[in-house]
Parts: sequence; structure tokens; C-alpha cells
Amino acid sequence: MESSLDAFWRDVMTLQEPPYRAPGDDEVLQLQDQVAEAARTLARAISTRESAYRADGQETPNGIAISPDWQLAYLYALHEIEGIARRLADSAARTAGGTGASYTQLGAAWGITKQAARLRWPGAVRKHDDTSGEGQPFELRLGGGIAEIIQLPDGGGFVWEATGADRASGQSPEPYGSRTEAAAHAGAFLARHAVPGDGTDDLDAAHAGCFEPHLGPDGYVDCDGTPL
Repeated sequence: MESSLDAFWRDVMTLQEPPYRAPGDDEVLQLQDQVAEAARTLARAISTRESAYRADGQETPNGIAISPDWQLAYLYALHEIEGIARRLADSAARTAGGTGASYTQLGAAWGITKQAARLRWPGAVRKHDDTSGEGQPFELRLGGGIAEIIQLPDGGGFVWEATGADRASGQSPEPYGSRTEAAAHAGAFLARHAVPGDGTDDLDAAHAGCFEPHLGPDGYVDCDGTPL
């Protein structure tokens, strides 16, 4: 019999339409400010001009940011952010594609065409019933742990292997008919073996070890009532 936790993750791994709404102008501006602040923090750390002031024990002058060398440090930091964003996007696209999203949806989320998405992330999208043996493994990260979803050869289905944040390891007891189903069970395992502080909510001592969601009047909550 399927547990409530497995049922919850099966629901989580089912693509919801629409998957997101367009952000408002204020949300985009807030994101821009956050990215800019992250770049300024790195620029301050790597700027040789600022480093010289710190080495001498001096306060950094307020107008230092207008110097061309500081702006180059800032530009370098923005380049690092761009690279990080692209790497995170590649991971998100392959996870989404492997669990039900289409190339049309991947392209729309990244602002490119379906064809461009197919070229950018080849092999990322597989049909739910694709057991042809051609699928590539993909990773699912949750609660500080990681799982790999693997397609068996010769139409043998999909299996998962995982290591939770608490270092517990596990694997699927049997093959599943789709990536989505395998990913749902892998997600349930990672949730059970999450560690407070590793991207999960801290749990009260009375609820330590309890990761099963409970359905309340306003949706799913964890053991201490925190919305999931």
C-alpha cells in the first residue's frame, strides 16, 4: 500500500498547469537589486583597491565604486553570477524535462524556442512511457541529499539510488514504469532523510525524525504545522 508520503511526492512530481505566473515589475526589480548586491559583495571581496585599504586598516572611501578597476571587479562578479545561473538552469531544465516538462515548456521558461531548448538541453525530455534504454540518468536534489534516476536497458523501467543528508543510502526496491514515478519515490526517501538546517525547516525535538506531510485545511504541513 502506498504511504501518504509517497502519495504526496507523487503529487509533487506531477506537472501543474500553469507552472508559474509572470513576475510583476516590483518582483523583477527586487530580484535585480538582490543580484546586484550579491555582485557588489563579491566585487568588494576581490577588488585589489579595496583589499589595499583593508590591509592598511583603513575604512574604504564611499566613492571607490566609481573607479574603473572596481567596476572591472564588479563586472567580473556579474560574469560569475551569469555562469552560475546558467549551470543552475541546466540542472533545473534536465530535472524538469526528466520528470514531465516538454521542450516547449523549457523553452518558454528560458525565453527561447522549442527548437533552441532541444539544442541547449539534448536528451533532457523523455516521455513518461519511454523505456527504450536511451534515457540519460539525471539527479534530484532535495533537503541536502541527492538521488540519481536511472533508466534500465531493454525497456526495464526506471530505478533510483539516493544518499540522504544524514548519509543514509537507499535504492528502489523494484523498477518503476516512468521517471516521474521513480522520482516521486526518490523524493520521498530524501525527505525522510533530510537534516534540519540543510535546506529544510528546523523541527522541534518532539518531531525529530518525522518528515511525513499532513493534509490540513490549507494544504500540506509538516509535523509542527509549517506549510510545505
